[in-house]
Amino acid sequence: MCKVFENVIGIVGHPTTPDVAWSDEQLRAIRDIGVDTLQLSIAWSSKPANEVLNLEDLDDPATAAVYKDRVRKAHRHGFSALGHFGVPRADPVRPWPHACIMEPTVMEAYRTRVTNFFAEYDADAAMIYTYDQRAWLCSEFGECPNCRGVPLHERLTPFLESLVDAAGRGKPGARLWWEPWELSEGQIIRVVEKIQPAHFGVIMHSNIGEVHFSNVVDQPSRTIARIAKNRGIPVVLEGFFGGSGEEVTSLTHIPCPRLVHQQLDSMRRTYGVTGVKEYYGFVPAEFSVNVGMFSSYLRSPDSALDELLEHVAQPYGEAALMRDAWELVSQGLEIFPYNASWGLRFLVSDPDVQTWRRLKPADWETPSWKASRRAYYMVTNDVEQHPWLLEDVALRAHTASDRVEQAVSLLERAERTCRRTDDVRLQKQNLIRFQHASRRFARSMGG
Repeated sequence: MCKVFENVIGIVGHPTTPDVAWSDEQLRAIRDIGVDTLQLSIAWSSKPANEVLNLEDLDDPATAAVYKDRVRKAHRHGFSALGHFGVPRADPVRPWPHACIMEPTVMEAYRTRVTNFFAEYDADAAMIYTYDQRAWLCSEFGECPNCRGVPLHERLTPFLESLVDAAGRGKPGARLWWEPWELSEGQIIRVVEKIQPAHFGVIMHSNIGEVHFSNVVDQPSRTIARIAKNRGIPVVLEGFFGGSGEEVTSLTHIPCPRLVHQQLDSMRRTYGVTGVKEYYGFVPAEFSVNVGMFSSYLRSPDSALDELLEHVAQPYGEAALMRDAWELVSQGLEIFPYNASWGLRFLVSDPDVQTWRRLKPADWETPSWKASRRAYYMVTNDVEQHPWLLEDVALRAHTASDRVEQAVSLLERAERTCRRTDDVRLQKQNLIRFQHASRRFARSMGG
């Protein structure tokens, strides 16, 4: 397979399908699509299947044994093994003093944990996030006496450098990746500009609004990747490549291979980007045409889009119909107003029209939500929205629904004569649910 990225990171299972066995069959299937690095746990805030989320979770002997077994299995199948943890573990309502990184005891405790992790587990790298889920940092505008008035990047940079050093003590040459979830663009830039680059890397969303089907690499991500490249720091971007995603929770087959190609190609052509990471996870039993495009692109990144689409569509026997349907789905997802509110990612799983009448907002007390992400999402506060805004999202949701409805009609035709009837039927069923949710939302907005 063509080595278009230095790292292609995948997750076994995802938050809505967490119980995927780390069997030889499953790992071979994920390796065969082009993944070369496995994240060792799903690491989601809800802890699906009670998987590891923080380093403290490894204090449980049974959990530790499972984690070590996964490292061995990953290595046996030729993967690099990547830990994923929230550091420091904290209650976001009141993170200090027990998780304040300015406390010497906290710093030393995490240095010890990181060193021990690499020494005991033989993982190749670890990815840590420092803000979100069950990890948090004090605000310089908050109550912590250590951090009040001290900008976050001035505290975080030496903390990260200390953990990089600790990783090397546990396993010489080990890389520590940092995921700057929930930090503002300015804070991330300052850390990347100041930190010692050796054995440090950045893994981040490909766009400030997190990962949506239709998003390509945005300006903040391009800016940070360029700064990192100029300092010798590798950058991995997260995107949507699989058959499911947080934006359509509970659906597994939303066929939009053109958008998968669009994201991968955008990442590949972004200066400074060295790798990619699937945001939500892979379930071999749910592999879709999106995974087909993901794998095809990794094998032949310089091939024309039409050529790759034809390769993905040929096994169905109705290639023209399938390609036309997938393009309509791609257009619908591009039109759908995902930037209206982060809460729209729950549209399919929440059928209550009443909850959407005021365009359910989303906002948290984090630097990104109070700065960079607020600049991306149209609605973050629970206030009366202007009629033009409601009209805009209604029109886009209605138009997206129309595109998906047309795609369903094409799939119904293909279903009668194609060679993969069950797969086409599953695509159709998922699209019908998405189409109904989009139409329901448009009507709730007055469209």
